[in-house]
Amino acid sequence: MKPPPTRLVSLDAYRGVVMLSLLFGSVFGSLKNHPDWHWLYVQNEHVEWEGCSLWDLIQPAFMFIVGVAMPFAFAVRSAKGDSWGKQFLHVLIRAASLILVGVVLDNFGASAWSFGFIRVLQQIAFGYVLAFLVLGRPLWVQGIVAAVILVGYTLFWAFNPWNGPDGPWVMGGANVGNAFDKWMLGRNYTGHYVGLNAIPESANMIFGVMAGQAILHAKSPGRVALRLALVGLLGIVVGFALGPVMPLVKRIWTPSFAVYSAGWTTLFLAGFYWAIDVMGSKWWTYPLVVVGTNSIAAYVIGQLFGNWFRSLVGVWVNLLTPAIGSIGIAILHRVLFAVAAWLVLWWLYRRRIFFKL
Repeated sequence: MKPPPTRLVSLDAYRGVVMLSLLFGSVFGSLKNHPDWHWLYVQNEHVEWEGCSLWDLIQPAFMFIVGVAMPFAFAVRSAKGDSWGKQFLHVLIRAASLILVGVVLDNFGASAWSFGFIRVLQQIAFGYVLAFLVLGRPLWVQGIVAAVILVGYTLFWAFNPWNGPDGPWVMGGANVGNAFDKWMLGRNYTGHYVGLNAIPESANMIFGVMAGQAILHAKSPGRVALRLALVGLLGIVVGFALGPVMPLVKRIWTPSFAVYSAGWTTLFLAGFYWAIDVMGSKWWTYPLVVVGTNSIAAYVIGQLFGNWFRSLVGVWVNLLTPAIGSIGIAILHRVLFAVAAWLVLWWLYRRRIFFKL
């Protein structure tokens, strides 16, 4: 048996940034009509349809990070002597748990029960199973599988009888994603999202697995960081170049968006990996690691308690309105919740309490 790998601090820090972004939420939403800071609002919101903002990269980063962590997590299981079958059973149980938690969050406080598949937890569950099936394979095999998924999905989306007269990529138009959701659930999701997003998103997770394997088996960490950066830049260029033919649309997760977003998430990983694990600059990572090592807890806290917390402290925070204005109050609400959530996660971290599915 090989000894288990050491924990990748850069990955925990990267995950911490993503989870803190979710905890802060649309912190700059109040700047929508501000003449000088509107650009910050744009990067803190999803684009209406075509294009990509920084906020649109949060979910791809989440999917990608799960993939990066898989080679390390299952190397530990292999070092403990777990067979492939036992590991696969763990994958199936974890996928079912993710779906269950996602459904519970979907129905928390709802007036009527519903089932959906567009929440990130359900979509991670789908990709997690598929990514495990290629885990440990050569990088070229994993790359071919990801390419087949994206090319096959493109053909499936573009050539089917459910497309409307304006084509498959138009906002609000008839497409196979809407037809599938109508058939499966009897309804369509708001915001023009589709449940079939889970298919191309699985490619993003496989890209993460490829990056994780490259880091796990790195003989020259600096060279691997450079290669990751170059691959990330290539993904951005290729995804953007596909835009005129297949627009970058997160809401239906077009394959061009999958490649483009994977480019950015790989580039971010390269930066964190180079700065933290290659150069050894770890002194600033503690606040991020506190959140990144307990991502499930951070996600649930953000989903369940954000509005409750803001309503709880609202009467006190609003006393500062004359001093900082309505825009400052809106931002302060988000910042206070993120700080409160971080303190809870810090308390859990100090006691080595980590929630895993």
